[in-house]
Amino acid sequence: MEVIGMDRIATLAIFLSLLVSCSGALAADKNPPVVYSDLAVDQAIEKGIAYLWSQQAPDGRWGAVPGGPANKGETNVGATAICAYALLENGISPQDKRLAKALDFLAKTPGESTYGIGLRACAWEAATRYDPKFRRYLAADVRLLVNSISRQGRYGYLSRGQTPTANASWSNSRSQYGNLGVWVGARGDVEVPAGYWQLAMNHWIKDQKSDGGWGYNREHDDYSHISMTLAGVASLYVCLDNLYAARFANCRANTEIPALDKGMAWLEKHFLDAFKSAGRNWLLYSLYGIERVALASGYKYFGEHDWYKLGATKLLGLQAKNGSWVDPYSMGLLGPHVSTGYALLFLVRGRHTVVFNKLQYDGDWNNRPRDMATLTRWLSRTFEATLNWQIINLKVPVSEWHDAPILYLAGDETPKFTDEQIDKLRQYVLQGGTLFSVSECSGQGFRKGIRELYQKLFPDYPLTAIPADHPLYSVHFKIPARPAMFVASNGIRPLVVHVDDDLARHWQLDLSATQKYSFEAAANLVMYITDKRFRHRGVSPWPEKPSVKPERTVKLTVVQHEGNCNPEPLAYERFSRLLLKNTKTALEISGPVAADKLPAGAASVAVLTGTRAFALPAQQKAALKTFVESGGLLVVSAAGGLAGEAKEFDAAVHKLLDELFGADKLRILATTSPLFQIKNMEIESVKYRPMTRRKLGGMKGPNLRAVTADDGRILVLYSSEDLTAGLLGYPAYGVDGYDPGEGDEGGSAYEIMRNIVLFAAKSAKS
Repeated sequence: MEVIGMDRIATLAIFLSLLVSCSGALAADKNPPVVYSDLAVDQAIEKGIAYLWSQQAPDGRWGAVPGGPANKGETNVGATAICAYALLENGISPQDKRLAKALDFLAKTPGESTYGIGLRACAWEAATRYDPKFRRYLAADVRLLVNSISRQGRYGYLSRGQTPTANASWSNSRSQYGNLGVWVGARGDVEVPAGYWQLAMNHWIKDQKSDGGWGYNREHDDYSHISMTLAGVASLYVCLDNLYAARFANCRANTEIPALDKGMAWLEKHFLDAFKSAGRNWLLYSLYGIERVALASGYKYFGEHDWYKLGATKLLGLQAKNGSWVDPYSMGLLGPHVSTGYALLFLVRGRHTVVFNKLQYDGDWNNRPRDMATLTRWLSRTFEATLNWQIINLKVPVSEWHDAPILYLAGDETPKFTDEQIDKLRQYVLQGGTLFSVSECSGQGFRKGIRELYQKLFPDYPLTAIPADHPLYSVHFKIPARPAMFVASNGIRPLVVHVDDDLARHWQLDLSATQKYSFEAAANLVMYITDKRFRHRGVSPWPEKPSVKPERTVKLTVVQHEGNCNPEPLAYERFSRLLLKNTKTALEISGPVAADKLPAGAASVAVLTGTRAFALPAQQKAALKTFVESGGLLVVSAAGGLAGEAKEFDAAVHKLLDELFGADKLRILATTSPLFQIKNMEIESVKYRPMTRRKLGGMKGPNLRAVTADDGRILVLYSSEDLTAGLLGYPAYGVDGYDPGEGDEGGSAYEIMRNIVLFAAKSAKS
């Protein structure tokens, strides 16, 4: 493959002059191995962007190889395009003066390289998302590429707007960039002739080797290798999206594309070749291909390999101290500007938010193979944020499912799950996820079977039709109670959302104009579940179990009652992991148990939470009072908050506390209380969820109220704002309470409960 924007003569000349210096720079700047984390990726991206800005020329361009003899004019189109594209994908606006200079350079410089024009089209499409004025440049490059494809469906090194002759030089490397440029144009609403995609697809199918892979071209090699197989599979997906949508309008259609299936099988078998210096493989070029194939296919894994974590970890270890990358396998030919552009594109595009996991199960799970691809493209435009999807299977642990907050199931036939698989689905939901299912093709088997599944999963929370005034019909788009939605709710959030309308058909066929409600309903679901708080791929709200030796132990017991006493059974399990990791305090969790079974003695916390009305027998009321008077601490929390379903619970709490301690004993707990003034864990202000901020106005401090004994000791703490959902760590539109934080870091809900538990431990000790 050629260096972007350079012919082979320039490449060889520059290679000879730079080989020694680039190799030395790599050795001097090589970083020690790093552990993958979202923070490490953040820092690497920030350094990479700073490096690109530091290398930009006064006229806005970047050179393909700094200081090279061909480092001017048209030869810089590809390098400038990939750098500008990477910066745009990182959220930098075209109005930024530095980026505006780069785009001006691209607009003024003609360009003939297929690589350069394809990448420049990517930059124009990204810029068009900010400002439609760039669409004319995108359309011009798309026309150039469409007119430059050969009658055999392939591309040469130059794209001059003329059809090449049959014996003209070509390669699959150039062809994928020609197809890429036209594809982003189609995504940017540029019209592409209908015959273009068939012509391109014919080439990729014809040139595929018997083992399922692709080579550079027949003139140069006769074997499959990783970078070109990635090119072939990515290009086939591009063609598939533009040719075969209608093929899957009905269920039971043959969803197999033999060339695509063979290509994916080859990639699964040879995936790790991308990380080896072998054949024609250039690491950063191949990583960009991996990202393209993965995002197009939706697969989280190639074989058993998590493509993003593996690639990102590799890049973290290769970044130089100055923030740049140089491809370690290209022998200096892929210069640091282009290499850094590729690395940034992988890191940024690869970790964009995943909103849907599509579940691969034993059944007709993939009747509409491009439903999620089309839907997430529409959602990305709607929310002005890049949103992705991925396919997840039941073989991997549930911890791998938390890239996305929604697990999507679709089918026509009766779904079949083993008991072990049902346990996994339940665990995903109880850890904060939501199941979303769609019956396809009026399939009675799926309609009946999915309801039986949900009955097994959550017998206490039946699937119920929601009313027309439910927020799912209005949270973002106001839609007239269509489609009919069925929800199984725990009183705080939807555990399950089901639709019998065949929305997947509308998504597959991209009927956003005529069946807009199908897309708007999905947008409302995403907004309701996430409250438009999107997290990066690989960031899970569920923390790993820490290997920390505790210095103290506190008992926490959930009190049993009839008012939905344990709506989030794993909330305190998650809290206990964060508590142990951050404070070396172990939490011994038990319950739900009746109040007269609470453990006696100090260092004990009893939690009374719920969403509905309840009443305790006299014996249990007396036991609660004895518990707090003998040194225990009762923490009461309205699960979901009073803006949700907990108003009846709130009334029952006030009645109970009045009976136990006398009327109106609850008082606001001042921030000067020792509970809020624990050393290095002081709480002067908190963060509330958006709904709660609107309710409380400018309130900054915690809104805890307490019942105290005559000696000032705290007996009871009551939060009418939600703590329970916050401790489980998910954002949700309907929750009124304290902020849940980001990922596996606790927010204000965690901080308040942390101080409560540590305060109880300290009080018991004293």
